[in-house]
Amino acid sequence: MSLILFALVVRVRDGLPLSASTDFQHNPELQERKQQLRTISKALSLFPDRGAVKGHDLNIYFLSSEGVSYMSVCDASLPAAMAFCFLEDLRWEFTAHMDNAKVALAARPYPFLEFDNSLAWLQQQYNQRG
Repeated sequence: MSLILFALVVRVRDGLPLSASTDFQHNPELQERKQQLRTISKALSLFPDRGAVKGHDLNIYFLSSEGVSYMSVCDASLPAAMAFCFLEDLRWEFTAHMDNAKVALAARPYPFLEFDNSLAWLQQQYNQRG
């Protein structure tokens, strides 16, 4: 069973999606949470650097650093500490592979498709641990 269902990397200043995982589930609550994620991503500058939105079966977690926010939709059974560890590892991977100038200059959604594989690999690693 997957505990981390979806992950998204966005630019904080305008909510521009930079990279995302692929989800193959058609769970209505997951779709609703992804919509909430997009809404939150447009107003991240109003939120603290770390946060969670609790749901019935699924929770949203986010972590912002250096103008980029790392967001996830996770099963409610996943401990918050593990969700934030995933986001920290995602932040580490993204900053190791992506240049801040490229992030700042990105003009279209999902410009870092090459990072999607790294994101998927990390998500899979955490889901296998759970």
